[in-house]
Amino acid sequence: MRHESLLAMLLPPVSYAHGPALRVELAAEGRALDDTMPSLGRAGGGITPFAAGEMLADWERVCGITPPADAPYQQRLQLVLAKLTETGGLSIPYFIRLAASMGAQIDINEPQPFRAGTNRAGDTVWTADIIWVWQVVVQGSAGSSSFRFLAGQSAAGERLLTFGDPVIEAVFNNLKPAHTFVYFAYQ
Repeated sequence: MRHESLLAMLLPPVSYAHGPALRVELAAEGRALDDTMPSLGRAGGGITPFAAGEMLADWERVCGITPPADAPYQQRLQLVLAKLTETGGLSIPYFIRLAASMGAQIDINEPQPFRAGTNRAGDTVWTADIIWVWQVVVQGSAGSSSFRFLAGQSAAGERLLTFGDPVIEAVFNNLKPAHTFVYFAYQ
C-alpha cells in the first residue's frame, strides 16, 4: 500500500479528505515517504559502524578521524573501531596492548643519547634530541599488514592490495604525545 493511501486513512472518515488541495498535499507527502523507504535500511545499518556502509563518514566525523584520501573501506572501519575502543595511556605496555587489540604484535624501542659513563665504545651515538623519538617495530609477514580488496567490504576505486599497517600508524600518531616523533619498521 502506498503512503498516500495510508495518510488518507489517518484522517476522520467524514473529513475533507477528498478536497483537491488536501489530495495534492497527501500525494506529495506520500511520494516523499515512498521515496524515503528504500534508504531506511541504510540508515538502520549506520547505528553501528559494522554495517555503516556509506554512513561510515559520519562515524569518522563523530570520532574526529581524518583518514588518508586513498584509504580502503576496511582500513577506515578499523580506524573507527580502534577509536571507539581506546581507553587512553602513554606507557609502552598500553601501546603494545592497543596494537594487540588490532591484531598486530609490536615492539617499541626508545633510542637513548650517548652518555659518558653509561655507554661504551661501539654503541650508537645519537643526538641529544633522540629522547623525543621512538620506534615501533611491527612483527610478522607483509601479508598480516596488508589490506586485500574484498567484495562486499571494499569500495569501487580502491587499490587491490595495500601494504604496511596504516591503521596502527594513524592510531599511534593520533595518540602519541605531541612533542614526540614515532617511526615504524616492518619485519
